[in-house]
Amino acid sequence: MAAVTFDFHNTLAVCDAWFELEIRGLAAAFLAWEARQNGNTTIDPALIDEATIAYRALRLEIIDHGNELPAEACVERVLRRLSRSVDTYAIERGVGELMREVFAEVTPVAGAVATVRELHAAGVSLGIISSAVYHPFLEWTLAEFDLREAFLAVVTSASAGLYKSRPELFWHAAAAIGAEPATTVHVGDSFRFDVEGAKRAGMKTVWLRREDAPPPPDGVMPDLTVDTLEGAHTAILKLAGGA
Repeated sequence: MAAVTFDFHNTLAVCDAWFELEIRGLAAAFLAWEARQNGNTTIDPALIDEATIAYRALRLEIIDHGNELPAEACVERVLRRLSRSVDTYAIERGVGELMREVFAEVTPVAGAVATVRELHAAGVSLGIISSAVYHPFLEWTLAEFDLREAFLAVVTSASAGLYKSRPELFWHAAAAIGAEPATTVHVGDSFRFDVEGAKRAGMKTVWLRREDAPPPPDGVMPDLTVDTLEGAHTAILKLAGGA
């Protein structure tokens, strides 16, 4: 059976505010949220800068070693590094509210919804592979786009404990949709993590090339390059070996 996995951000959905929280701003945003809960209208800018730097450093460490932490654990670790008090209930609540706030801005990538529906209608086993620290955001988005039932599995780095720098994340996702890596096609916009990462895992690859994307490095080539997902289901299905 044909099998295809998709990256999430900038492949299926766009939400820059969510992405900024994920990669850089979550700990600082939580501290600002916590201050508001305590009735404080201002917060020390130096503390915000420290939290931003510490959170980004943590994210780069995780990318390097590939062992992921969910959003709440990332915030907790940053607070401990800053010698701040840790209230796990408050962290869980604050992160959830921050993610809900930015969810209002999520929009589908052009052609993504139609492509997923066409592949699903063709009987393709579909999954998602995303380096995301807050798994519920993907579930909310798929429900909003009316696509959740099309996917057999939604695998995030947070849910699997693995970052996209690890081939095990791709293997885990392939197994979750009942496929072998060698017969699975992965679609994504990041050359480093989606093309090179999936290639290392033994998958075929489709590079969704953005307008501002630099030329690919020498040595690794995607099996298919598309500039849009509009009308791309036929080529993806062919690469996946579907009818």
